[in-house]
Amino acid sequence: MGISTVSEERIDQEDSYRVLVVDDNQALATVVAQTLEHIDEGLQATYTTDPERALTRLREESIDCLIADYEMPELDGLALAAADDTDTPFIIYTQRRDTSVERDVREQGGEFLVKQTGPEQYHQLAEFVREQVAD
Repeated sequence: MGISTVSEERIDQEDSYRVLVVDDNQALATVVAQTLEHIDEGLQATYTTDPERALTRLREESIDCLIADYEMPELDGLALAAADDTDTPFIIYTQRRDTSVERDVREQGGEFLVKQTGPEQYHQLAEFVREQVAD
């Protein structure tokens, strides 16, 4: 699931946005951040595996969109988004297929995407980032 599996089709955008990826799986967080930058040159993505550190970064840095895993040991992604007092737009990117979680995410103004195995998911994720930031 490395960058080499991602389509060479790039999204060229004039607007640039800073994205913070939060996932307790460091390898996955790294792949998501690097792949987003690879397919959309306007996205500058960084990551952390620590939700508490993510809250600090959201308060101290200029982050345009948060992408968080739902299931993390200390704080789930939805609770992380709710605890963010900066109102940063967010996307829950998870393996959990749960309509009640999806409903809760959308009720809080976020977007919901289930992790998959193909490269199309990264293009969808990049599109969701741009949609969330535009709203």
